[in-house]
Amino acid sequence: MIVTRTVNLADPLARANVVDALSGPGGPVGVLEVAEDGPQVTVRFDDAVTETDLIDDLVAIESVFVPERTQGELELDEAAAIAAAGLGDPQLDATRIIETYLRERR
Repeated sequence: MIVTRTVNLADPLARANVVDALSGPGGPVGVLEVAEDGPQVTVRFDDAVTETDLIDDLVAIESVFVPERTQGELELDEAAAIAAAGLGDPQLDATRIIETYLRERR
């Protein structure tokens, strides 16, 4: 079934995090569309492919752990530690986050 979730996120960095997490190259496979309209972010997804809980968890995590505006990226270990804290999974490390495999090899 196609499901639609809409959230209001006043913080533009939180909105950007959520949009990137849901529609970026590492976004869930079942996501069909992510639309931003002012403070609202609406995601349409197939719950037979991607569980509703995953979408809800990504929105919650990405809208809370908003980095300050910086010139550099988070190191993978630091990103994994933030994700581990947000997900309550102390064993989560850089080998278990998709960004490890998406970055260009240098």
